[in-house]
Amino acid sequence: MEHIYPTFERGRILKKESLRALRDYSYTALELQYQEYTDGVIFGCMFSVEGNELCIGAGMIKCQGFLYLLAQQKLPYRATNEMQYLKFVAVERQEQPDYIKYAAQIRLEEKPPQGGTEIELCRFKLREGSVLRTEYKDFYDMQTEFDTVNLADAVWSSRGGATLSREITDDYARKILACEAAEPVDIQFAYLALQDREAVNRDILVDYLVRRGGGKTGGGEWTNAELFTGLEHTLQAVRSGRNVKDGEKTGRAGRMIILD
Repeated sequence: MEHIYPTFERGRILKKESLRALRDYSYTALELQYQEYTDGVIFGCMFSVEGNELCIGAGMIKCQGFLYLLAQQKLPYRATNEMQYLKFVAVERQEQPDYIKYAAQIRLEEKPPQGGTEIELCRFKLREGSVLRTEYKDFYDMQTEFDTVNLADAVWSSRGGATLSREITDDYARKILACEAAEPVDIQFAYLALQDREAVNRDILVDYLVRRGGGKTGGGEWTNAELFTGLEHTLQAVRSGRNVKDGEKTGRAGRMIILD
């Protein structure tokens, strides 16, 4: 086993062996890091609006096993009164004698993603005369039907399967930490969600919701909509100081201090 690291020092000739080592090590290290992750957004790809353009921040997306580095992009949009889907599309894999080319596009279409080579980044339904927004009044506002960039169905990657957007879990975590009635399990989950630049592992997210009673407890796959709804119900219960499962007040919210 050998590892070659080019030194790039003045007066030295850059040999083909060094270039091969640089090529293999740089991509292989990244590939190994995310080899157990499913297809979807790994990090980045944040949204903002500038006039009539939707801005997509730089990020990394895994699609059909290949890691795509996405540069910042701007895409024009218009009001159609219909649901529009922003999609990452792997167009082709082309092998040449000197290289292998992976081509991809960002598309805004009214046709939902078909899976496989298409990954949803966000969706929105913009009415004529309205302005598209990426800032939210509260957690529930992320799934507002009209004029809002909806991230609830975006496909994010994790080792346990596709999961919710990091922006969703980050916002949930910050709102949990602002609640005095939050239980230790809520606070622990919030810390976990905020500590990394990647999305929360799907298995951890599902387990948290099952333990808190914020969603179904039986078997079967959770949809993104069910995951989002589970977080929404849990947040409402924590804010009100009630148990998620039965609506009873928790010990912390119902605690009384008596001064003698």
